[in-house]
Amino acid sequence: MGLRYSSYIESPISAEDGFDGTGGSVNLYHRSSNSYPYHYHMRHRENTTPKFITYGCRCCRTHLSSSSQIMSKDYRGKTGDAYLMSKLVNVIDGDIETRPMITGDYLVCDVLCHWCKSLVGWKYLESERKDQRYKEGKYIMELQTVCRCG
Repeated sequence: MGLRYSSYIESPISAEDGFDGTGGSVNLYHRSSNSYPYHYHMRHRENTTPKFITYGCRCCRTHLSSSSQIMSKDYRGKTGDAYLMSKLVNVIDGDIETRPMITGDYLVCDVLCHWCKSLVGWKYLESERKDQRYKEGKYIMELQTVCRCG
């Protein structure tokens, strides 16, 4: 079968890291229009800015996805809470089957970590209902099967 190479997910560079996103450094001594120093605004902004999270397989910590790929956090899987994800990496597809769910019947396949073969969720392949077709090609990542890698 050959060697398997894993994809690694890295956090995008942001102003909190000392960059302004344009390739230049952020001036840490810049003052805004009010009297508070720039570092005060950065600290306040850190509390309101969502953090970038990389999710990995709970068994082997192979990177699977990131917080930027979350479409919805309002899903339930076989093991409990789950996220609807637009993309997963480092996974292999299992057998295709029709699965009845609350919102209708779907053609799905389980997705497994490509390194340790642990079940991490499933992929929607086809929906019988037109109003649920937005899920086609998307993934359910079960939270009990993953961990935060960063």
